[in-house]
Amino acid sequence: MISSTRVTRIRARLRRLTGPVRNRLTVLATVLVLLALLVAGGVMVLVARNLLYGTADSAASARAHEIASMVQTEGVGGIDKATLNLNQYIDIVQIYQRDGAPLISTFHGTTRPLGPFVSPGTEQVIDDTAPAPDAPEFRTTLLGAVTPDHGPVTIAVGTSEGPLHWLLAVVALLCGLMFPIIVVLIGVLTYYFVGRSLEPVEAIRRRVDEISVGDLHQRVPVPATRDEIATLAVTMNQMLDRLQEARARELRFVGDASHELNSPLTTLVGLFDLAEMRGEGIDRETAREVMAPEARRLQYMVADMLLLARADESGIPLRLGPVDLDDVVESEIRRLTAVRELAVGELTISATVLPIQVTGDEEKLSRAVRNLADNAIRHARSRIAIEMVADDDTTVTVTVVDDGPGVSDEDKERILDRFVRLDSARTRTFGGAGLGLAIVSEIVRAHGGEMIIDDAPGGGARIGFTLPQRPVQ
Repeated sequence: MISSTRVTRIRARLRRLTGPVRNRLTVLATVLVLLALLVAGGVMVLVARNLLYGTADSAASARAHEIASMVQTEGVGGIDKATLNLNQYIDIVQIYQRDGAPLISTFHGTTRPLGPFVSPGTEQVIDDTAPAPDAPEFRTTLLGAVTPDHGPVTIAVGTSEGPLHWLLAVVALLCGLMFPIIVVLIGVLTYYFVGRSLEPVEAIRRRVDEISVGDLHQRVPVPATRDEIATLAVTMNQMLDRLQEARARELRFVGDASHELNSPLTTLVGLFDLAEMRGEGIDRETAREVMAPEARRLQYMVADMLLLARADESGIPLRLGPVDLDDVVESEIRRLTAVRELAVGELTISATVLPIQVTGDEEKLSRAVRNLADNAIRHARSRIAIEMVADDDTTVTVTVVDDGPGVSDEDKERILDRFVRLDSARTRTFGGAGLGLAIVSEIVRAHGGEMIIDDAPGGGARIGFTLPQRPVQ
């Protein structure tokens, strides 16, 4: 059954949604936060390094220029001792000549130049320099100057790299300690809040799990969140409405089909039983006049129900091609002329035929026109008219008009349903099973057209369809 399959699929999908989705979202959020924190940690360390090194370089460069302006006028011997004072960013000051011989050095003990000799006016920053083999390393700013007493000299102002590296290590350590805590906290919070967010989905899943194919009147709870989950619940309730309607339609179809099939079968089985009781064979007249029509009725009914069942499953299959619709209508007129003596009374048949070609399935369109004509014969008192109307080469309308009792407004809404018989239309022995117009509706819909159910001028019914005139490629 269609309803059973759909309900089973819904249950399976909701089970997959409420459990693994929570875990996947938690893992995804945790991984994304971890990646973001790793990038943020790297950026923080890089920014801290640039900030520390930039501050140290600025302080060293300012001190070097201050010393250079003094030695260029006063000479090395006239340098102010205050310019050699050390502070947070200045840990060593050297002045040395081209041969590397230090003229001034704040580092006690045997010293060597912190860097190469640079020409006057040139400034350079170098890393990992040391005034002695066992001395700490410095980040040094070198500035060249010319003195009146010693000629060209290099002024070297250095910042110890140890404190800088230690501060960077502290920043990295704090990131390494805090980020795992943040990641775990995010994972726990994500798992909790995703679970809270999915509680309505779990409620929906439990309710769907309780719904069986035979009990489709229940509906899933709609949360008052006005979000996607609420929309999902509303959509699922709408789908359950459709499933319940489809289920009722299936049961009604089975009941009606059983009733319709039972009538000819009862006639045939009754004749067989009567013949067996009498010990006689069935005469030719009974077989021709009674059994053959009932067998054909049974055959047509089974074929119609099979066609409608296929239409419900995947639509009516069409073999598309160019169809001369006027030939289809003319063929039906010839058939009506041949069989009109079967109707009660004399019928006048008229037609308006236009040479129009459409793209469609000729056999299916012929069947649609034939069903419309058969329906008109069952209703008509004295006249049937088949009319074709074209609308600016875009659509074509085919209608069958009769002068019968017509169709009431309330019956117009259900006349296309299956096994529908209007009481006033079934007083003749030429009646059918109530599937003819339902088949016409399915064929027209498969061709992209629309049904027409209207009152005929002067009384009666006007039933037909409108099709698009698709160009033949």
